[in-house]
Amino acid sequence: MSNSIRKTELFLEEFKTLTNKDLKNEIDVFNLIEVIYRLDNFQLLEDLAFLSKYCVGLYHILGQNKTEVSDDYKKEITKNFTEVIEQIKSKLNEIISHFSEFEKESFKTRYFEMTQSGMNNLFSIITDFSEIKLFLNQKKRTNQF
Repeated sequence: MSNSIRKTELFLEEFKTLTNKDLKNEIDVFNLIEVIYRLDNFQLLEDLAFLSKYCVGLYHILGQNKTEVSDDYKKEITKNFTEVIEQIKSKLNEIISHFSEFEKESFKTRYFEMTQSGMNNLFSIITDFSEIKLFLNQKKRTNQF
């Protein structure tokens, strides 16, 4: 078994143990993190997790229907949301470029198609990485990094 696979297994086991949460897209998250370990580029995971957490926060702001929020503010949040989605897709593309052609196309079909299903899947995996960001923050606070 390769070192990157073992590191990914340990990472996700620790995630589950400390957070008591399951990932909705565990197999795809596993494959993405395994590539990150194989590339020895943990910063890529940190960046993806940060962008995902930020995206989820923007999504929640957009979902609030407070009347005191100006249209300009909503437009700015929507613009930021769109930009961060593109940044996330760029990070994911960087990672999946190391997948086999079949795996790459399968991933793109599930997460990047401009359909309701594709958008739901993309936001679902973003939510998974948002949870990973909270986990990484917890590890940093307890000096386990």
